[in-house]
Amino acid sequence: MIAPFTRLALGATLLAMAACAEAPAPAPVVAAPPPPAPAAPPPAASLDGRQALPIFFEPWSAALDEPAEGALRDAAKLAQENPSVRILVVGYADPRGSRAANISLSRLRARVVADFLAANGVAATRIRTLYRGPVAGMEGIESRRVQVQVDRGQR
Repeated sequence: MIAPFTRLALGATLLAMAACAEAPAPAPVVAAPPPPAPAAPPPAASLDGRQALPIFFEPWSAALDEPAEGALRDAAKLAQENPSVRILVVGYADPRGSRAANISLSRLRARVVADFLAANGVAATRIRTLYRGPVAGMEGIESRRVQVQVDRGQR
């Protein structure tokens, strides 16, 4: 037989354990992930002056790749459809390397793009080229580019 004190101690222990026991955690509510953001469309060639067409280059290169050539063919076609519009081509480079080398590279990139447009039917007299050299604080692909846009400036 269990002594009354032992029975009382055993009961108190069981009550204490029951009070300390945690209720099982509710299952986590998993919300459906948000739908993915739509991919940014590739830049369209525009001749309305509000959008520039960027042509990107590999580091230390002025060679056009296939996507760049396709975009430039489209831009040349738009320019041919709008013969009164002049085209501005501006070359840039990233800041790695010497300033002189980057200025030369940005000039060469702009020249390559302008020559491609001319070879695809845009009169060279309608194309103005500028070069800006290195883009301070930018070392990614966005600094290794040429911008093609409507020329709003003076010749």
